[in-house]
Amino acid sequence: MEKSSIKLSLWMMITAVTIASVSCKKSDEEATTPSDSGKFVLAVRAAGSASETTDYIVQQDTLSTGTISLNGRGIEQRGFRFYSKAGNKLMSITYTDDNKVPVYTQDENLRLKVAGQFSIPRLHMYSTIDDNTMLGMNIPRNGTAELATFYKINVNTMSVAAPVTTNVFDLTNRNGEQAYFSSLVVRGDKLFAPFFQIKNSSFASTHEDSAYIAIYSYPGLVFEKVIRDNRTGPIGVYAGDNGILKTENGDLYTISTTAISSGYSIGTESSGILKIKDGETEFDNSYFFNVQSVTGGYKLAHAAYLGNGKALAQIYSFTDHVAGDKWSERSVKLAVIDLYNETVDYISGVPLHTGGPSKLHHIKDEETGKLYVKINSPDEGLYIYEVDIVNKTGTRGTKIEGANVMGMFKMKN
Repeated sequence: MEKSSIKLSLWMMITAVTIASVSCKKSDEEATTPSDSGKFVLAVRAAGSASETTDYIVQQDTLSTGTISLNGRGIEQRGFRFYSKAGNKLMSITYTDDNKVPVYTQDENLRLKVAGQFSIPRLHMYSTIDDNTMLGMNIPRNGTAELATFYKINVNTMSVAAPVTTNVFDLTNRNGEQAYFSSLVVRGDKLFAPFFQIKNSSFASTHEDSAYIAIYSYPGLVFEKVIRDNRTGPIGVYAGDNGILKTENGDLYTISTTAISSGYSIGTESSGILKIKDGETEFDNSYFFNVQSVTGGYKLAHAAYLGNGKALAQIYSFTDHVAGDKWSERSVKLAVIDLYNETVDYISGVPLHTGGPSKLHHIKDEETGKLYVKINSPDEGLYIYEVDIVNKTGTRGTKIEGANVMGMFKMKN
């Protein structure tokens, strides 16, 4: 049941079908009235039908024990949503053309309140640049429209700067396919925007043999060049924004899954990690972390940077990826990747689970050093696991009574 619901949700994103809220009887004021408080904030998707579901933003003081129920609590959200945090502000981004984005902050009692909102066209990609800035993109995918649009959002003033466009066919040298961006990372005065190539909204491609990154100036967003590396495949996943990991010293590491289970057609290159040294705008020819080889044939699904050269990762537990697996992200294992030493260590105590959708949802509590990860397991259900990175162990924590967790954050560290 879980696998099919995840595949359906992702298919709906690909076909751009807006999912309507099942609970529309409340007024807008009632729908945004907080009913709880706590230092952790989770966006939980309620169990719905194939065409209707609702997200609720709930708060919790602990993720190690107990149960999160949506019965009588939470801030109701309308439509299919993504969630992003910049500084101490949480944004709820609808997947619609009429995208009104409420911005939440916490008061002195750790209770969420609406600080304001901004309006923006549909965003297919978004990334937090710093505590004050979010960058979003509207990306065409019908195979004919040529211009993708950058939007720069000031989350403090809740204002959107004048949009900047880029041509998605020029980036592929007009080879019959277009660029579709998967991440946005700013380092210094450059924006690194990896992309994969698609024919149209089917996401089919005949150009899967290389990793591509478009580089722009920042903040001007003037296109500079495309860099390519044929040691692995396309970087990132659909709507994931975790295709590039930026380390403390400024080095960038790219994540290539090359798995049809992550949405691509079947590629021939190994799943792995490339590097761009600090200050450079080309791939480092001396570095290629071939994750597929190191793990004995298993591909990456997602990764998220933790610090000190370590990344949390989800790695597929099977090697035979077939057409029926497309967008399923099924049967992944949780692991710790050492980017510097090129090692993979699986985390014991965590069951096989479904990756994503789109991201590896987790919270690293800087105050306590604890790491919390959403685990959606067909056998156990939906839980938050507390993960010990040093000892590579996981312990089951809070149970979530819902279909999925679409975002999890700690507002104040």
